[in-house]
Amino acid sequence: MNSNIAKIKSCYGCGVCAAVCPHRIIDIRLNSEGYYEPRVMDADSCTGCGLCVSVCSYSHDGMAQRQSPKECYAAWSEDEEIRKSCSSGGVGYELVRTLLSEEYKVAGVRYDAETNRAVHYIADTEEKAKATMGSKYIQSYTVDAFRQIDRKQKYLVTGTPCQIDSFRRYIQKFRCEENFVLMDFFCHGVPSMNLWKKYSKEAEKTTGEIVEVSWRNKTFGWHDSWDMNIHGKRREEDVNWHDSYNLLITEKKSFVSSRWSQGDLFFKMFLSNSCLGKACYAKCKFKGKPHRQI
Repeated sequence: MNSNIAKIKSCYGCGVCAAVCPHRIIDIRLNSEGYYEPRVMDADSCTGCGLCVSVCSYSHDGMAQRQSPKECYAAWSEDEEIRKSCSSGGVGYELVRTLLSEEYKVAGVRYDAETNRAVHYIADTEEKAKATMGSKYIQSYTVDAFRQIDRKQKYLVTGTPCQIDSFRRYIQKFRCEENFVLMDFFCHGVPSMNLWKKYSKEAEKTTGEIVEVSWRNKTFGWHDSWDMNIHGKRREEDVNWHDSYNLLITEKKSFVSSRWSQGDLFFKMFLSNSCLGKACYAKCKFKGKPHRQI
């Protein structure tokens, strides 16, 4: 096994290697194709402890946790406002609220307008946690938040399956699993940040400086559209509901609302798998039956 992750390229970009490094010599940066990957910034300071490799999900063939699910549920929030603000039924945020009430902190994801990217951050109140609502269809930067985590305190950590698998290896390594609740989701893959930057730059020609982005916005309804039959008449048996792929980009005084059904370029690229990271295509071990069984 390598002593560090210097040779790892086009990985999951989860950032746990940078968070665990005791010498803080690993950085997570976008590569030329727009995906996060690790870089050893000061190789001379590396002591070869191997922690970065040991927590790296990309460097292991199996998954950190192997067990059958104890129970399976279908559920949604009973709070209508939460359902409107969340991408699906709001169960994730209900878990956030519940664990906050039990003195957990939350390491979740928000959109950061200043850097125009999704970032993990730490929330310790419901007000601070509201920014976690809704899907962020771009890869999140995790390092700052993961480095802030105190392993002696209680946390809910959310993220993509690969981020969570690496984080589970991290807490297994330090034998503190009892302090953590980990929550992932069914992941479509992460698109290139190069695509997002170009897309958002084009949107700014209309909105000006972006202050907020909602990738699955429900302001104009819960569903994207329906398909008409060949005669252009809507019949109930012909209705084919799309999910709510409505992307809302807002500035202080204006907004851009763009729908997948109307040819939105970002959703077209993302949902056709035309812009995902190499690891999403070649080395994702979380899709399909294996992930459903952990």
